[in-house]
Amino acid sequence: MRNKQDELQLLAQHHTYDVIGITETWWDDSHHWNVAIEGYNLFHRNRTKGRGGGVALYVKNSYVAEEMQDCNPGNQLESIWIRIKGTGTQKDLVVGVYYRPPSQDEGLDEAFCQQLTKQAQRRDIVVMGDFNYSDICWKTNSAKSKKSNKFLTCLADNFMVQKVEVATRGSATLDLILTNVEDLINTVEGVGSLGASDHVLMEFAIQRNAETKTSQTRILDFKRADFQKMKELLSGIPWTPILKNKGVKDGWEFFKSEILKAQMQTVPTKKKNKISAKKPEWMSKELLTELKLKSDMHKKWKRGEITKEEFKRIANTCREKVRKAKAQSELRLARDIKNNKKGFFAYVGRKRKKKEAIGPLQGEDGVMATGDREKAELLNAFFASVFSQKESHLQPQQHGMDEGLAEIQPQIGKQAVQEHLASLNEFKPPGPDQLHPRVLKELAEVISEPLAIIFESSWRTGEVPADWRRANVVPIFKKVKKNYPNNYRPVSLTSIPGKILEKIIKEVVCEHLETNAVTANSQHGFTKNKSCQTNLISFFDRVTSWVDTGNAVDVAYLDFSKAFDKVPHDLLANKLVKCGLDKTTVRWICNWLSERTQRVLTNASSSSWKEVTSGVPQGSVLGPVLFNIFINDLDEGLEGTIIKFADDTKLGGIANTPEDRSRIQNDLDRLERWAETNKMKFNRDKCKILHFGRKNGNQRYRMGDAWLDSSVCEKDLGVLVDNKLNMSQQCDAAAKKANGILACINRGIDPGKSCSPSILPWSDHTWNTASNSGHYS
Repeated sequence: MRNKQDELQLLAQHHTYDVIGITETWWDDSHHWNVAIEGYNLFHRNRTKGRGGGVALYVKNSYVAEEMQDCNPGNQLESIWIRIKGTGTQKDLVVGVYYRPPSQDEGLDEAFCQQLTKQAQRRDIVVMGDFNYSDICWKTNSAKSKKSNKFLTCLADNFMVQKVEVATRGSATLDLILTNVEDLINTVEGVGSLGASDHVLMEFAIQRNAETKTSQTRILDFKRADFQKMKELLSGIPWTPILKNKGVKDGWEFFKSEILKAQMQTVPTKKKNKISAKKPEWMSKELLTELKLKSDMHKKWKRGEITKEEFKRIANTCREKVRKAKAQSELRLARDIKNNKKGFFAYVGRKRKKKEAIGPLQGEDGVMATGDREKAELLNAFFASVFSQKESHLQPQQHGMDEGLAEIQPQIGKQAVQEHLASLNEFKPPGPDQLHPRVLKELAEVISEPLAIIFESSWRTGEVPADWRRANVVPIFKKVKKNYPNNYRPVSLTSIPGKILEKIIKEVVCEHLETNAVTANSQHGFTKNKSCQTNLISFFDRVTSWVDTGNAVDVAYLDFSKAFDKVPHDLLANKLVKCGLDKTTVRWICNWLSERTQRVLTNASSSSWKEVTSGVPQGSVLGPVLFNIFINDLDEGLEGTIIKFADDTKLGGIANTPEDRSRIQNDLDRLERWAETNKMKFNRDKCKILHFGRKNGNQRYRMGDAWLDSSVCEKDLGVLVDNKLNMSQQCDAAAKKANGILACINRGIDPGKSCSPSILPWSDHTWNTASNSGHYS
């Protein structure tokens, strides 16, 4: 697409097409932020080898559409297939886009015919694309070449009909629209071109009604909220005397019910609908007139009334006007960023490729789960499967907290709570208790006193309301295949008021850890004045100094399996006691970790609740600090150099002699024993060894009974490190990313302007310190 993306967006928003098929996108990973069209879901497949090629399909986000995973055979075919759900008794419709390079070999031609046959035998289909069969005469259904005749045979065997009757490039019909239901497609016509492309842009109608997404979910309509009335309702409640006579749990339930009751009276709700596409601010009548002129001139060129050069001149003029209008609009946004940050980043967000809804998931039995509830249950079952075995309920006396640990009488002031409430991000989602941060922020002055009373009583008694121990889990896709549950990680959405108390307690815990120098110097994650940069600098400063003095150095990159989810609560409680935290705080944390439950949210559905038997919640405030305490004693007894960023661990040492290498192996054995004792597990397949130094003997090491693989390059906290300590790979990756972004900026900004944004990643600073066209709609 390259320089045609702006015009495509203009056409899509003006004509409100339902489906847009594109071939020869020429996209790669650098285009992910500049390809979205507001109001559409994007499905695409880029060419895996070499430049050029690629296909894409935009589908209106009001339709129920999903990519068909079983259509991807894993070869080099440039095709994509989407199933759009039909309404009522009508069948689902499969829409495909295909690009066939002119020199494609017979093996890939055969693979596409197999794809086509598989879909045509089961469903109603529409396939569009640039097929590049220039010798086929569609009036007589005949061809000269063997490849073309095989293709015609495939169409005949599957009762496919070709609907394009005009030449789409020069005198040849290269761009086709195929269907296995003859009356499914009508009004096929050429409507000009995209940019100055020599392919005709085809427009057609599909005679099928598609199911639109409807949601029964209702959300708060803050635009019509009466917060003043809400404040008046809640200000009249005598909070202090009521809460003083209630326990923590009863007090919390009373507080929550009063907030939700006032909310029902003052904040109306509305049905959660898909956000409709907004027309670009730079779309004007003048630009639409230019596009109409260009379309008319294209028809005149095809009729021979004007020359190709005249049409190209008009097309280029139209493209420049579109680019200039868009660039001026973006320049205004950039200049006004200080006064309108929200508008600027909203615009950038709309340009990014939208996150797709979770598609079908494959269970252990091989059966695909397609319903939202089924997918939620499957993901929740997987997330729960990694938990350690449940221990007995955490009671203070079981962990020696009665011996030598002092009680404290924490005091939480109204002002401190009010400041936390006032700083809430109102755009974050609520937790399972449904108390929205926007509502809490608006009521900060009114509800800070009752919350302070509840927080203080909870901390002193150790009583934790059930709402603070529940979590809505959102699955986040990591990598590889999207239809396997183990390729998703859980992020917990917990109670907003509960998080505020977590923040207050975290401040006390962190102050204790810092004052008493509890946290080992090797930990750089979630630690004051430390970061990824300090981790990399401190470790590789030592490694490079060893290598520079002629030593061989071996470094083990270690990976824990599901580290945050496997932390045993009983062992964590013991370590909280050992680090000297007061009894009151330890008791509250133990009760906060006990009897936790979670459910998974997918699209518009949720799973049933499951018990959380281990781990520190990812997404909580206290979780990272508690994990640091749990892993703090990992260093004990080690002779080599170890450094951590949360659970990302590196172990290294000089490896000149057999004795040196034996010490490294002994350290690995100690770490394996630590993991067994603490009910953790190393992912041995992901643990790697890097050998540095010219005289390195490339010693093999093991963890338990498994030998660790050696590697020549590893990604260390986002930085590529090779065994020669040469940063060329990291620099190449950073330069490629930077050049891709600059290329996109260059295509979208007026050539007369200049800008030089800071786009190189932070890792560079660390190492400086350390040593064709769119055819269908």
